[in-house]
Amino acid sequence: MAEYGVRVSTGEAIGAGTWNRIAVSIVGTLGETPPLPLDHFGKEFSKGAVEDFRVASPQDVGRVLLLRLHKGPLLLPSPVGPLARDAWFCNWLQLTPPQGAPLRFPCYQWMEGSGILTLREGAGKVSWADDHPVLQQQRREELQARQDSYQWKTYRPGWPRCLDEKTVKDLDLNIKYSVTKNVHFYLKAGSGFTEMTLKGLLYRKGLWKSLHEMKRMFNFHKSPAAEYVYEHWQEDAFFASQFLNGLNPVLIRRCRSLPENFPVTDDMVAPVLGPGASLQAELERGSLFLVDHAILSGVRTNVINGKPQFSAAPMTLLYQTPGGGPLLPLAIQLSQTPGPTSPIFLPSDNKWDWLLAKTWVRNSEFSVHEALTHLLQAHLLSEVFTMATLRQLPHCHPLFKSTGIGLGGFSELIQRCMEELSYTALCLPEDIRARGVEDIPGYYYRDDGLQIWGVPSSLDTRESLVHYATMVIFNCSAKHYAVSAGQFDSSIWMPNLPPTMQLPPPTSKGQTEPEGFIATLPAVNATCDIIVTLWLLSKEPGDRRPLGTYPEEHFIEEAPRRSIAAFQSRLAQISKDIQKRNKELALPYTYLDPPLIENSVSI
Repeated sequence: MAEYGVRVSTGEAIGAGTWNRIAVSIVGTLGETPPLPLDHFGKEFSKGAVEDFRVASPQDVGRVLLLRLHKGPLLLPSPVGPLARDAWFCNWLQLTPPQGAPLRFPCYQWMEGSGILTLREGAGKVSWADDHPVLQQQRREELQARQDSYQWKTYRPGWPRCLDEKTVKDLDLNIKYSVTKNVHFYLKAGSGFTEMTLKGLLYRKGLWKSLHEMKRMFNFHKSPAAEYVYEHWQEDAFFASQFLNGLNPVLIRRCRSLPENFPVTDDMVAPVLGPGASLQAELERGSLFLVDHAILSGVRTNVINGKPQFSAAPMTLLYQTPGGGPLLPLAIQLSQTPGPTSPIFLPSDNKWDWLLAKTWVRNSEFSVHEALTHLLQAHLLSEVFTMATLRQLPHCHPLFKSTGIGLGGFSELIQRCMEELSYTALCLPEDIRARGVEDIPGYYYRDDGLQIWGVPSSLDTRESLVHYATMVIFNCSAKHYAVSAGQFDSSIWMPNLPPTMQLPPPTSKGQTEPEGFIATLPAVNATCDIIVTLWLLSKEPGDRRPLGTYPEEHFIEEAPRRSIAAFQSRLAQISKDIQKRNKELALPYTYLDPPLIENSVSI
C-alpha cells in the first residue's frame, strides 16, 4: 500500500464550490487505483479553498501518468436522497507520491453533474512526445470527446462555420460568460435603456428637431474622446484622421493611379493642392490615398419605423500634406458609377453639400466596420479559430495553453468579404505593406499594433506556425479591442457615425439645407437603440483579463514561464511609450494600450 498527498484548489468564481463527492484515481505505468475519496469531517471544496488530503493506494501503480477526477452527488438518508448536482470549478490538483517531487495537474475547468475528468501533469506535450500507450490513448479519447461536444454548423451560406448550439443556455459552462460578467452586462443594459426611456427618447420615432437637440445624448454618458468628436466632427482633418485612428482603421490604402470610375480632375482639387497642381505628380509622389467602400454597392437595406433606409458605396480621395501635415479629404463620390446623377463632392462645395457627403462616408464606415471589421474578422473568425483549437488540440498541447443595412445586408457583406478574404489580410505587417501605408504619419493603429504583434508563410516550419499563431492571438485580442473599444466614443455624437440614413444619397449639388441634412439622419429611437448597444459593446462589463495576464497556471516548466515574464515586461514598456506619446496628442490614441486590451474576444 502506498500513501499519496493530494492538494486541491477550488476556484474563486461565484458558485465555484460544491457539496458533491469528489474522488481521484491515480493512473500509472503499472495500473490504476480505484476511486479514492477526498473526504474530511465537515464541508470540503468551498469557493477559494486550498485543501490537503491523504489517500492510500492498494497497489503500486508505478510512474504516475494521469489523474482522474471523479464527481458525484452527495447521498443523504432517505427520503431526501441525492443532493442536487451542483457544478464545481477546480483550479488544480497536486499529487505528492511516496517518493519524489510533487506533480501539478492543472484543471481550470467546471465539472457539471456526475462525471470523470482525466488530467495530465502541467507540461506541454505534442503528440510525438507521448512516451506511453496510456498517454496516447488519453489524447485520442480527449480529442474525440471534444469533437463530439463541439460540432460545426453553417449559420448562413457564405458565413464562416460556427458552434452547433441553438441558444447560450445550451453552452458548456466552460465556454459561457462568468456569472459576474453576465450580471454586470445585464444590469448595465437595463440602466442604459431605462435612462433613455426616462428621457423620452427611446420610443420616439420622429426626426431630431435640430443638431442642438442631439446633444442631449451627452447627458447619457460621455468621455473626453466623445467630447473631442463633438467639437471637431465637421473638420476635414478630423474626418480624414478617423481613417487612420478611428474605429475602422483598416481600409485606407495608398493610391498610385485613380480608378477609372472616379474621374477626379486637377481643377477639382486645385483649391486644396494649390493652383497649377497636378494629380499625376501627387500620385507619383505617393501623397494620395483612397478609401473605397465598393463592397456596399447594391447591398440590400433595412426598414426602420416602417420606412425604407438607404445606403451608398462611396469613394474618398485623401491627400497627405507635405512635412507631416494633416491628412485631408480631396473628393468624395457617393456611388461606384460616375455620371450626372453621381457628382463628385469637394471641400470647395456648399458647406451642407460637403458635410452631407462626408456623413454618407461615415455611414458607410459604420456598415463596413460593424459587419466586416468587427463582426466577421474579430468575432466570427475568432470563433472559427477557437472551435478549431478545441476540436484539434488536447488540453496538454503547448499552443492550447496560450490561449442600417440590417441582418440581410450584413449577411450579403459577409458573404462578399469571405470570397476575397485572405490569410495575409489578417496579418498586420502584410496588411500594412499591401495597403502601402508604411510611412503615412500619425497612423497610431499601425504603430502600436506592430509593437504588440511582436514576431520576426504555409505551416511547414516553426517560424510559419509562430506567425500563424500570432495572427490568431492578435486578431482575437489587440485588433478586436482596437475596433471595438472606440465604438461609443465615435458614435455618441451620432452625426459623426450614423448607423442608418433615411433619405437617398444626393444626386446633385446645391440642394442640401440644414433641415434636409437632419432629415437624412436616423430617427430618435434608432439613434438611442444603437448608442446604448455600442455603449455596452465598447466597455468590458466585468471579470477583465488584460493581455498578458494568465491567472490560470497551465505551465509547470521554467521556459514558458520565462517567456510569459518577458512578454509581460515588453507589454509594460509598450504601454509606457504609448502613454508618453499620448500626452502630446490632442486626441490620445488609447485603443492599443496593452493594459486595456483583453486577452481574447470577451464581449
